[in-house]
Amino acid sequence: MRGNKLKGQVPHQLQNLQLSVVDMSHNSFSGSIPRNFNVSSLRELRLHSNEFMGSVPSYLFKAKGLQVLDLRHNRISGMILNTIGKTSDLGVLLLGNNSFQTHIPENIFNFLSKSRYETYQGDILRYIYGLDLSSNQLSGEIPVEVWDLKNIISLNFSSNCLIGSIPDSISNLKNLESLDLSNNKLHGNIPPQLADLNNLGYFNVSYNDLSGEIPFKAHLVTFEATSYIGNDQLCGLPTNKSCKISKDFEKQFKEEEEEEEEGDGLIDMVWFYWTSGGVFISTSLVLFASLFIDSRWSREWFYRVDLFIHRVQSFKGRFLCN
Repeated sequence: MRGNKLKGQVPHQLQNLQLSVVDMSHNSFSGSIPRNFNVSSLRELRLHSNEFMGSVPSYLFKAKGLQVLDLRHNRISGMILNTIGKTSDLGVLLLGNNSFQTHIPENIFNFLSKSRYETYQGDILRYIYGLDLSSNQLSGEIPVEVWDLKNIISLNFSSNCLIGSIPDSISNLKNLESLDLSNNKLHGNIPPQLADLNNLGYFNVSYNDLSGEIPFKAHLVTFEATSYIGNDQLCGLPTNKSCKISKDFEKQFKEEEEEEEEGDGLIDMVWFYWTSGGVFISTSLVLFASLFIDSRWSREWFYRVDLFIHRVQSFKGRFLCN
């Protein structure tokens, strides 16, 4: 039924059929996702590019045979994978361009990661190939469990509000062919271990807060500057920003800071001398002004001066006589 102009809710008669593949994408279906699809034989459910609303029914994550679930480009909200099944064979999960507003729950990766299957009893997911959570409003850091998805091929967290850094453990994803972390708030350096991912055919970390020198070597030389645009603190190839200039600027900035601190010390000493001189002059002026005013202090001062002069003259007279 893909790519028509069908609209309205999904007919309940369709939900009773034992189908292996249901593709209703690129239509105008609305309402909530059907709560009673017959999932006993369902392997692929593709509902992307419609107008579905509400939350993802939990029974879809309990379906034993469901391998592909594509719900992109709808208006789905609520929590992601609020209920996790123990026997799911889900290999591709696409939830991009919806209205999820939450942190990425850690249990999604306990559920999806082959290396952590011991968390549950029974045969849960053996392989996960694709995960798309792009264009939502997800926040917080990317859970560390994501870097243990050793069989994943495509990973898309673009256009969210994710923070934190890209860890060195990304080198665990040897089969990764597509990585999109663009339009988030990630910071720190780009780990050089990315150059070891020889299968990587698409790479985009543009419009984040990444910094430092781009590890432009090995497989990373195949990506153009558009993969890094929008990170003002990144330098080196394939951008036009030289890391030498950045380092020289940083060195110059530190030297200017040190000179400014030394200059501040010199300015402080000059200011001390000027202040001391000003205080001395002001005090002298006040003293002399008080002496010229007809007061007890001025009379006492001039009396002492006259007495001193008189004694000097008397001493001089006696000295000449002798």
